[in-house]
Amino acid sequence: MSNLFKGLNLLLSDNELHRKPLQEQAAYWLTKSDRGIEHEVHMLDTAKSQWLAGSVIVWLGASLTALAIIADNLWEHSYNPSFPKIVLVLLIWVAMLFVLWLIAQVFDQKAGFARWVTAFASREPVTSESDSVEQIQEALDMARRYPEVLEYKQRVTARRPLRHEDIRIMREMGRQRRHAEIARELTELGTVD
Repeated sequence: MSNLFKGLNLLLSDNELHRKPLQEQAAYWLTKSDRGIEHEVHMLDTAKSQWLAGSVIVWLGASLTALAIIADNLWEHSYNPSFPKIVLVLLIWVAMLFVLWLIAQVFDQKAGFARWVTAFASREPVTSESDSVEQIQEALDMARRYPEVLEYKQRVTARRPLRHEDIRIMREMGRQRRHAEIARELTELGTVD
């Protein structure tokens, strides 16, 4: 059970990291070792299994409790099951499940299934499954063109193999540098010295 809380804590820290400036993200990923990343992946895998089992149990418990409460309130004074009562119970139950689903969707943005997938993907080694040819090509072009991107790549590969998140950071570092260059060119275009 402690792995569940460690995994959730890692997801929340990932969320927080993605809101920070790119330089802080790069510095964080530079400190990671291959062994540390593998440990995180193992911990996330265990936590995800516990999370899914717990989610299913809570979801079933909440939906069956809601169904029992609705049925009890409808048959409180009359125990005659009729077609309209059964349809009404099922419609109310489906509506409550929909509300629970909406609540789960809001929570999913912070620590739900989408966040688990992102956490695993960011720690994946560079492969054709996790990174497209275009993404790798863009990272390569950025590393050739901008020294700070190449420096980041060299510092990472001195410690460990590149991961999906490293490719994303390299691409984003290059895009920011390219954006600054284009904005400067646009500002200077047509100005008279």
